[in-house]
Amino acid sequence: MSKYPAILFGVALFALGYACGGGGGASLATPTLFELNGGSLARQLEEAGPPAITAGFGIAERAPEDGTRHFTLTVATENRESREDTAALYAQMDGHGAIGGIWGGNLLAYAHSDMESGIVQGLEVDVGNLGANVPVTGINVIAIGPRPSDVALGILNGDAAGAGGFREGIAFRSSGSGVAVTEALMRVQPGFGTVATGIDLREARFTGPATATPGFTVDAQGAVTSAPLATGGPAFACLDPAGRLFASHTPCVAS
Repeated sequence: MSKYPAILFGVALFALGYACGGGGGASLATPTLFELNGGSLARQLEEAGPPAITAGFGIAERAPEDGTRHFTLTVATENRESREDTAALYAQMDGHGAIGGIWGGNLLAYAHSDMESGIVQGLEVDVGNLGANVPVTGINVIAIGPRPSDVALGILNGDAAGAGGFREGIAFRSSGSGVAVTEALMRVQPGFGTVATGIDLREARFTGPATATPGFTVDAQGAVTSAPLATGGPAFACLDPAGRLFASHTPCVAS
């Protein structure tokens, strides 16, 4: 930003602070506030629960039915020449000393009892490979520091307004135009390393199968059922030359 546009930008911010909450030097400590179409920042922030929230920079909007999509805060950028990393939206939060919890980002989305249509999504990340030969990832969770972080993805229920919770922890869905995942629903990449446990469900209590796949289940008590091995009567458990387990009415004979 050149010198004169920077000066004009500063004057505009000063005037905005003056108009929103005071005048002169006192306005510099007043939060910058935008309230659009009758929106009230104070009233909308009350829905986040106590204690009260102080917003250094606030935007509140009540979206009207005007035939357009309303994105209250919109950031759009592109990179065509820089060799350095770029980000459309970057947030950093540092914690020091004896403090409360901190969040790099905290998104709230509620469906109220009078909502009769639409959907609610706390966060949607849209990515796409439009022909480039580069890796494309929806969400990367990266742990930084000399000590291991605790949880990469945590799913829990908030009980401020009731028991809450989710019906499904992780759901895979596909649209009519194709399949959402084409190679593996879950995969450990080569070179990952050694871990203590793969999947640990010991603290869960199930009313249905603990594990259910086509033709194979583990029930809530740990009993294993395999449709390909079910013979309707006593049978021998055998291994074929490829190492596959199969059931046989006759004793297994080594070759």
